[in-house]
Amino acid sequence: MTGMNRREFLQGLAGAAVVATAGGSGRAGDLPKPKFRLNLNCGQIGVRATPAEAIRLAGKHGYKAVTPMSYALAKMPDEQLTRLLGEMKAAGLEWGAAPIGPFFQDDEAQFKERFARIARDAKLLQRARVTRSFTWVMPSSNTRTYRAQFRLVVRRTREVGKLLADHNVRIGLEYLGTKTLVLRGKYPFVQTLAEMKELAEETGLDNVGLALDAWHWWQAGDTEEDIATLTNRQAVCADLCDAPTGTPRHQMPDSPRKLPCTTGVIDLKPFLRGLVRIGFDGPLGTEPFDKTLRKLPTDQALATATAAMNKARALLR
Repeated sequence: MTGMNRREFLQGLAGAAVVATAGGSGRAGDLPKPKFRLNLNCGQIGVRATPAEAIRLAGKHGYKAVTPMSYALAKMPDEQLTRLLGEMKAAGLEWGAAPIGPFFQDDEAQFKERFARIARDAKLLQRARVTRSFTWVMPSSNTRTYRAQFRLVVRRTREVGKLLADHNVRIGLEYLGTKTLVLRGKYPFVQTLAEMKELAEETGLDNVGLALDAWHWWQAGDTEEDIATLTNRQAVCADLCDAPTGTPRHQMPDSPRKLPCTTGVIDLKPFLRGLVRIGFDGPLGTEPFDKTLRKLPTDQALATATAAMNKARALLR
């Protein structure tokens, strides 16, 4: 910690807590109309589906976006893919953000292999007209200090970002605020929105931004005002969830979580307000890591998840 003593640090935390409380107290009526699109990610809910089945389910349950399944799209001949895109357009659906996996913890030889795979995926995403992607950055390292890891992540993200830009794809970097994840490594790394914003901006690329997750936003102690520092361009995608009861926040493992607005542990209103304030027009999904959903029939699981998302949206009324 540089230029700040322990007392100043604790005072800063107290001030942040006040802002967090104030962030959720505003009236919904002073906000513009939400532009985000409810996104169906079948895998995150625990539903098995082909791309065509996911499109059908999304239309049936009122979603406006679907997470692309790159592994399945890669196997489609042009005629089948064209037909799929036509079905999406007819259903009023757009693609969400495609996961491309992390590329930061490996050595340089492994990174080159990952980069080659990302290059193949980039061609596929462009072919399928997918314009958003995301990955995540672990919040600690056993081998690199903060500064060394920062340089490495910026350099590799710049390489990947330039590649994706050539294929008209943006990438969102997800910070992980879960403190039990931070403690897994010797050296702490990026774990807040402000830090990830600095890192993304350091790349100097317009197509590099953030993937926002209400779980990590809450774990990090971030606020509505933190989200409001972003532009719509910087916010690539977002996810909602709630947290289990009975465990202190900083002792929670990264999963399981809960569907939005089911326990009330995470106050999602300031998170959503922040997204609306910046005019976020990207995909908004849910990532509950809840095994109980996997045990339900497909339509029941989707209906349960959709009801939770709609309850969260109602917080903005």
